[in-house]
Amino acid sequence: MAKEQKATNSKETKAARPQKKKGMMLSDRKNMAGYIFVLPVLIGMLFIFLPALVNSLVYAFNNVSIDFGGVKMEYVGLKNFYDAFLTDANFIPVFISGIRGMFFDSAVIILFSFFMSNVLNQKFAGRGICRVIFFLPVVLSMGIVADMEDANEMFNAMNGSLEEASATGTFDQIGFSTLFNVAGLLQLMGLPASLTNMIGTVLTNMYGILNASGVQILIFLSALQAISPSVFEAAKMEGATKWEEFWKITFPMLTPSLLVCVVYTVISTFTNPVYGIMEYIEAQGFSGAKYGYASALSWIYFVVVIVVLGLVTGILSKRVTYLD
Repeated sequence: MAKEQKATNSKETKAARPQKKKGMMLSDRKNMAGYIFVLPVLIGMLFIFLPALVNSLVYAFNNVSIDFGGVKMEYVGLKNFYDAFLTDANFIPVFISGIRGMFFDSAVIILFSFFMSNVLNQKFAGRGICRVIFFLPVVLSMGIVADMEDANEMFNAMNGSLEEASATGTFDQIGFSTLFNVAGLLQLMGLPASLTNMIGTVLTNMYGILNASGVQILIFLSALQAISPSVFEAAKMEGATKWEEFWKITFPMLTPSLLVCVVYTVISTFTNPVYGIMEYIEAQGFSGAKYGYASALSWIYFVVVIVVLGLVTGILSKRVTYLD
């Protein structure tokens, strides 16, 4: 009797236990979809990027030459790094000039993107068209459109003619060179030369700034639209002004997006060939056949980028406000 009762109790216990469903859980399926999505990137990093990165580090400590027999390497230690700082008379000026231009353009791009995102977040007629216009340069600067722009002989000829005429002074006093000499006009107004040169540089590089600001504007704009209107309504009921709303509500809630935009902008500007550093390294490697020396320059540049990103992230991350 006791044995039958124990058997009955064990059957009831097994029936009461929740049986595991066959198949993957929802979270596991989501994780698997994520792994499949990043799988091409992981494969490319493991089999293409990392081997090339290791090879470039090996080349940086060697004198590399290429002939019909393959790649020949002669170990030279730190000689390539020594030559970069103490022998090459052109690398340091190009490097410093490029770094200065990158920091200046990064600051201008962030400020311009932040300002335009606040403007485009306002309600006015044609707001959607304006948003498309400011993001359009990002699309146009990619792929075949950029190649068509670079191959546009008419555009290049007109641009070259304007630069030559401005340099030689062939325009008259009411010509293009005078009308667009904003720095000279500001200096005549008594402003400092450093400020006028800065403004002139920004206006000259306005096309590049517009091309580089589309993604940042989109990030700031999405962050602005994520702020609940009830927060501003409560602030108005408390008697807060627009200026106080901006510094007490808008700006703190945009700091996470600001960190993302700063990191993205720094990486984008550091990989932009317009500052001359990338072109100088490429010329040393391919035109000068100094493959080991070019690899050393690349690693110097890479370390500087990592250090700058670490400093920027460390400084800004302490001032980022996250909503819990």
